[in-house]
Amino acid sequence: MKKEILSAICACVFSLAAFATDTVKISGTVTDYNGNPVDSCTVLIYNPDFTEAYETASDTQGHYSLDSIPKGKYAAIAAMRVNEYPRMLQVAPEDMKLEFWAWNVIADRDITLNIRYGKLELYGTTAFLEYGGRREMLIYTRPMSVTKVIAYQNFVDKADAEKNSIVTVDPQYMSFDVYVDGEPLEIYSVQPLTMIDKGNSAGNDTCYLLQVELPQNIYSHDKPYEIRVVGHNSQYDEHGESVYYLEPPKYDKRK
Repeated sequence: MKKEILSAICACVFSLAAFATDTVKISGTVTDYNGNPVDSCTVLIYNPDFTEAYETASDTQGHYSLDSIPKGKYAAIAAMRVNEYPRMLQVAPEDMKLEFWAWNVIADRDITLNIRYGKLELYGTTAFLEYGGRREMLIYTRPMSVTKVIAYQNFVDKADAEKNSIVTVDPQYMSFDVYVDGEPLEIYSVQPLTMIDKGNSAGNDTCYLLQVELPQNIYSHDKPYEIRVVGHNSQYDEHGESVYYLEPPKYDKRK
């Protein structure tokens, strides 16, 4: 009987150990642009098909934690207080905000993701490398202004608003900062682009391509980089940021 109990305990311990190696924790702090903690902020992880996978909320100190997340690659993490979303009509217009996004979430180890969000949303942010003689990284992003969102009379109707209102930010008002794992990168150039939208948002085609410094240890880095893009819209003094997790290139060495 003692042997059976001992075997059961060992099996349980081994099972818990295996579970621990197959899961990760994603945690951090949510703050506003004055450094104040944001409580009750919903933090969502999205599957590759953009269905919702896991959800939590920040506490009174702004801390959040998504525990026991299966290892893997996820499409994105989104965060904001749901009641601040414009179409919810639950706060005054001056308190309405847009989401924070982190893209290409490579959950192969525990992740600390600190979040700030405000009235500017940087959507679809993607970082990639240019292979060749120029040591640079390119970043695509599309800023959207909450002030322009709510300026449209029928902004609550998502289909109508996306078809008939302009929410992107003109180049003369837009500025950026870029960080890799918390360290600033030099921005070589910012190129406004016009990319035709074949859907219902034909007017919202202003986006940006940032040419930035390449991280120095790109070919020896052993974990994904956190590429953070911080934006400012000077027309309405709006701030926002987003993150992209960039996997360093890995090549087989041949003798």
